[in-house]
Amino acid sequence: MTRLRFLSGLMVITGLAGTAFAQSPTPLNLAPLTAPAPAENRAPISIDDAPVSRGLLESDRAFPGFIGPISNPVLSKDPRSITDIRFLFINDVIPSENELAGGNFQVYAAQIHLAITERLTLIADKDGIANIHSGALGNSSGLLNMSYGLRYLLARDVENQFLWSAGFLVEPNMGYAAVFQNHGSGVMTTFTTVGKEFGDSWHVLNTFGYQFGFEDKYSSSFFYNSFHIDRQFFGWLYPLAEVNWFGYNSGGDWGQPNALGEGDGLINLGTTGMAGHNLVTLALGMKARLSTNVETGFAWEFPLSNQKDLIDNRLICEFIVRY
Repeated sequence: MTRLRFLSGLMVITGLAGTAFAQSPTPLNLAPLTAPAPAENRAPISIDDAPVSRGLLESDRAFPGFIGPISNPVLSKDPRSITDIRFLFINDVIPSENELAGGNFQVYAAQIHLAITERLTLIADKDGIANIHSGALGNSSGLLNMSYGLRYLLARDVENQFLWSAGFLVEPNMGYAAVFQNHGSGVMTTFTTVGKEFGDSWHVLNTFGYQFGFEDKYSSSFFYNSFHIDRQFFGWLYPLAEVNWFGYNSGGDWGQPNALGEGDGLINLGTTGMAGHNLVTLALGMKARLSTNVETGFAWEFPLSNQKDLIDNRLICEFIVRY
């Protein structure tokens, strides 16, 4: 009896299974796969356009190994966008064969730079006092003309540590005639400057520019080039060398004798007969970064060319406080 019940149950299960398999299977309702929406086309962000995180007027900190030039202190430019005040002392020995019959002069000055944006910098680069002691004219002191301008950063490549800037300076006459200032209607300078780091420790800067007077009679016009190279040691010490060239294409015509020469980048004397005149100088020195915001340095400069103008040798000292 038990076996009969088992066989009967097995037949029922088999019949139900056959009925189930005989029915058509219900198809799966699968929605067709669609390709994802294409991502929005975006131009890659270049290094040059990368956003800069900075506070109001804060210096660009993306080029920490760089230092600025020291000789030709008015016309040789740092390409970075920086905010600082630079205190300068210059002691210049005048050649004995100069029209001034030797002597010396000192300059005490402060330069101010304000990084308005990460690219635009306001510059005030000739603010100070000069003391002149010469064999021919005796002693005189007075305020220098002041110069103002703008510098704009055209290329800022952080990855390759490369910068390229351009700008201008306007120098109206507001100084004292006793120190060869305040003649004519002033001068203007246009310039471009580049900087590049090599091998994480070498740095090269170069400034090329042109200065001309608003009145040809009272000013000389010249091209100039200032080349700087330094080597960083211990993260804070920088031996450096700089070469400056001034090539004059015209002089003034208001009575300054040719034997006086010119004042390179410090003072535009408007000396007669300066066309074709060339002055080349070499400066050797050292800079030290005392902290993130403080630098100091010195350089000794002397002429390489036969022309000496007002420079037999020159000591330049600086102290910089940067924001």
